[in-house]
Amino acid sequence: MEIFVLQVKENESRAVRKKIEGFSSSGHLYLHPGFPFYYTDGVQYAIALFEDGRLFLDMAMWAFALSRETDFIVIRLCRGEKGDCWLEFCKRNREVLKRARISRNIPLEPGVCMCFYFIGRTLLLPNEF
Repeated sequence: MEIFVLQVKENESRAVRKKIEGFSSSGHLYLHPGFPFYYTDGVQYAIALFEDGRLFLDMAMWAFALSRETDFIVIRLCRGEKGDCWLEFCKRNREVLKRARISRNIPLEPGVCMCFYFIGRTLLLPNEF
């Protein structure tokens, strides 16, 4: 039974990643009601797939705090081989500004990271840049 559950989760993880990678944005921006940042259709779509709006709010809040150091922040949402999850915030040149473990169970397969950008108070997917 455990093997079946693990296989289902891996398949869901691949499906989530493929849906986000293939997402086509309309260019519409949304203003978050609880914190002054914007997000794109792609991020809204990711929020729905991940079923975790708080995770994306946390990402934006940390990126906003770091935006005093740089105007372009690359955010990597990662799941390690052992199932541990973390966020990594980097400058465009890949210099790491902050790395933080997260306690959420994200729907990514082990060893996979997803990338987001935070530019001028806007959270977006790389294919929306």
